[in-house]
Amino acid sequence: MTDAQPPTRRARTDDGGPAVGLPPVPPLPDDVRAAGSEVTTPEVDDDADGRLPTAQLEMAAFGDHLIPYAPPVPPKPPSVAPWALGVAIIALAAALFTGWLLPIGAVGAVLAIVSLRRAHDSRRVAVWALALAVLSVVFSAGWLIWGFSQLSVG
Repeated sequence: MTDAQPPTRRARTDDGGPAVGLPPVPPLPDDVRAAGSEVTTPEVDDDADGRLPTAQLEMAAFGDHLIPYAPPVPPKPPSVAPWALGVAIIALAAALFTGWLLPIGAVGAVLAIVSLRRAHDSRRVAVWALALAVLSVVFSAGWLIWGFSQLSVG
Protein backbone atom coordinates (compact mmCIF):
# COMPACT_ATOMS: atom_id res chain seq x y z
CA MET A 1 0.00 0.00 0.00
CA THR A 2 3.03 2.26 0.11
CA ASP A 3 3.54 2.19 -3.65
CA ALA A 4 3.44 5.68 -5.09
CA GLN A 5 0.98 6.33 -7.87
CA PRO A 6 2.43 7.44 -11.20
CA PRO A 7 2.44 11.22 -11.68
CA THR A 8 -0.45 12.76 -13.56
CA ARG A 9 -1.18 16.26 -14.75
CA ARG A 10 -3.45 16.67 -11.77
CA ALA A 11 -0.56 15.91 -9.45
CA ARG A 12 1.18 19.14 -10.43
CA THR A 13 1.28 22.07 -8.11
CA ASP A 14 -0.15 25.46 -8.95
CA ASP A 15 3.19 26.81 -10.15
CA GLY A 16 3.45 24.11 -12.84
CA GLY A 17 6.25 22.16 -11.18
CA PRO A 18 6.07 18.56 -10.02
CA ALA A 19 3.94 17.74 -7.04
CA VAL A 20 5.43 17.58 -3.61
CA GLY A 21 7.00 14.22 -2.85
CA LEU A 22 7.81 13.27 -6.43
CA PRO A 23 11.44 13.25 -7.51
CA PRO A 24 12.27 15.54 -10.43
CA VAL A 25 12.71 13.83 -13.81
CA PRO A 26 16.25 14.33 -15.11
CA PRO A 27 16.54 15.50 -18.72
CA LEU A 28 17.76 13.05 -21.36
CA PRO A 29 21.32 13.45 -22.59
CA ASP A 30 21.69 15.13 -25.98
CA ASP A 31 23.09 12.00 -27.64
CA VAL A 32 19.98 9.94 -26.66
CA ARG A 33 17.42 12.21 -28.30
CA ALA A 34 16.44 11.37 -31.84
CA ALA A 35 15.32 13.82 -34.46
CA GLY A 36 11.68 14.79 -34.03
CA SER A 37 11.45 13.52 -30.46
CA GLU A 38 11.65 16.92 -28.85
CA VAL A 39 8.98 17.48 -26.30
CA THR A 40 7.29 20.84 -26.63
CA THR A 41 5.38 22.37 -23.79
CA PRO A 42 2.58 24.82 -24.50
CA GLU A 43 2.98 28.38 -23.37
CA VAL A 44 -0.56 28.50 -21.99
CA ASP A 45 -1.90 26.00 -19.46
CA ASP A 46 -4.65 24.22 -21.45
CA ASP A 47 -5.82 21.87 -18.69
CA ALA A 48 -8.02 24.39 -16.96
CA ASP A 49 -10.89 21.90 -17.02
CA GLY A 50 -8.73 19.26 -15.34
CA ARG A 51 -8.94 16.62 -18.06
CA LEU A 52 -6.09 14.30 -18.86
CA PRO A 53 -4.41 14.48 -22.27
CA THR A 54 -6.61 11.56 -23.36
CA ALA A 55 -9.80 13.51 -22.88
CA GLN A 56 -10.37 13.83 -26.62
CA LEU A 57 -10.05 10.06 -26.96
CA GLU A 58 -12.57 9.56 -24.18
CA MET A 59 -15.01 11.83 -25.96
CA ALA A 60 -14.46 9.94 -29.19
CA ALA A 61 -14.94 6.57 -27.51
CA PHE A 62 -18.06 7.52 -25.57
CA GLY A 63 -19.62 10.23 -27.71
CA ASP A 64 -23.07 10.47 -29.20
CA HIS A 65 -21.86 9.27 -32.58
CA LEU A 66 -21.69 5.65 -31.45
CA ILE A 67 -24.46 3.31 -32.57
CA PRO A 68 -26.32 1.91 -29.54
CA TYR A 69 -26.30 -1.83 -29.06
CA ALA A 70 -29.20 -3.65 -30.65
CA PRO A 71 -29.50 -7.40 -30.11
CA PRO A 72 -29.37 -9.50 -33.27
CA VAL A 73 -32.65 -10.29 -34.92
CA PRO A 74 -33.64 -13.89 -34.19
CA PRO A 75 -33.91 -16.09 -37.28
CA LYS A 76 -37.36 -16.76 -38.69
CA PRO A 77 -38.81 -20.17 -37.96
CA PRO A 78 -39.03 -22.47 -40.95
CA SER A 79 -42.02 -21.97 -43.21
CA VAL A 80 -44.87 -24.48 -43.25
CA ALA A 81 -46.27 -23.31 -46.62
CA PRO A 82 -43.92 -25.36 -48.86
CA TRP A 83 -44.67 -28.49 -46.86
CA ALA A 84 -48.40 -27.87 -47.14
CA LEU A 85 -48.12 -27.38 -50.90
CA GLY A 86 -46.02 -30.55 -51.29
CA VAL A 87 -48.49 -32.65 -49.28
CA ALA A 88 -51.42 -31.15 -51.22
CA ILE A 89 -49.80 -32.00 -54.58
CA ILE A 90 -49.13 -35.59 -53.46
CA ALA A 91 -52.71 -35.86 -52.15
CA LEU A 92 -54.13 -34.56 -55.45
CA ALA A 93 -51.99 -36.97 -57.48
CA ALA A 94 -53.14 -39.86 -55.27
CA ALA A 95 -56.79 -38.73 -55.43
CA LEU A 96 -56.75 -39.08 -59.22
CA PHE A 97 -56.29 -42.84 -58.83
CA THR A 98 -57.83 -43.86 -55.53
CA GLY A 99 -59.98 -42.48 -52.75
CA TRP A 100 -58.37 -44.32 -49.86
CA LEU A 101 -55.70 -41.64 -49.46
CA LEU A 102 -58.22 -39.01 -48.39
CA PRO A 103 -56.38 -38.43 -45.03
CA ILE A 104 -53.37 -37.08 -46.96
CA GLY A 105 -55.59 -34.35 -48.41
CA ALA A 106 -56.89 -33.58 -44.92
CA VAL A 107 -53.32 -33.28 -43.61
CA GLY A 108 -52.49 -30.94 -46.51
CA ALA A 109 -55.52 -28.77 -45.70
CA VAL A 110 -54.57 -28.58 -42.02
CA LEU A 111 -50.98 -27.62 -42.88
CA ALA A 112 -52.25 -24.95 -45.29
CA ILE A 113 -54.52 -23.46 -42.63
CA VAL A 114 -51.65 -23.42 -40.11
CA SER A 115 -49.47 -21.71 -42.73
CA LEU A 116 -52.16 -19.09 -43.39
CA ARG A 117 -52.28 -18.23 -39.70
CA ARG A 118 -48.50 -17.65 -39.47
CA ALA A 119 -47.43 -14.10 -40.26
CA HIS A 120 -44.07 -14.89 -41.87
CA ASP A 121 -45.26 -17.67 -44.22
CA SER A 122 -46.05 -17.04 -47.86
CA ARG A 123 -49.79 -16.48 -48.19
CA ARG A 124 -49.76 -17.22 -51.92
CA VAL A 125 -48.21 -20.66 -51.44
CA ALA A 126 -50.53 -21.40 -48.51
CA VAL A 127 -53.63 -20.47 -50.53
CA TRP A 128 -52.52 -22.71 -53.38
CA ALA A 129 -51.86 -25.53 -50.92
CA LEU A 130 -55.32 -25.11 -49.38
CA ALA A 131 -57.03 -25.08 -52.79
CA LEU A 132 -55.21 -28.21 -53.99
CA ALA A 133 -55.81 -30.00 -50.68
CA VAL A 134 -59.54 -29.26 -50.80
CA LEU A 135 -59.64 -30.41 -54.43
CA SER A 136 -57.89 -33.66 -53.50
CA VAL A 137 -60.37 -34.26 -50.66
CA VAL A 138 -63.25 -33.71 -53.12
CA PHE A 139 -61.75 -36.14 -55.65
CA SER A 140 -61.04 -38.74 -52.95
CA ALA A 141 -64.57 -38.40 -51.55
CA GLY A 142 -65.94 -38.81 -55.10
CA TRP A 143 -63.96 -42.00 -55.56
CA LEU A 144 -65.16 -43.35 -52.22
CA ILE A 145 -68.82 -42.51 -52.96
CA TRP A 146 -68.62 -44.09 -56.41
CA GLY A 147 -66.80 -47.17 -55.02
CA PHE A 148 -69.31 -47.78 -52.26
CA SER A 149 -72.19 -47.36 -54.71
CA GLN A 150 -70.76 -50.15 -56.87
CA LEU A 151 -70.85 -52.69 -54.08
CA SER A 152 -73.63 -55.17 -54.50
CA VAL A 153 -75.93 -55.30 -51.55
CA GLY A 154 -77.48 -58.56 -51.57
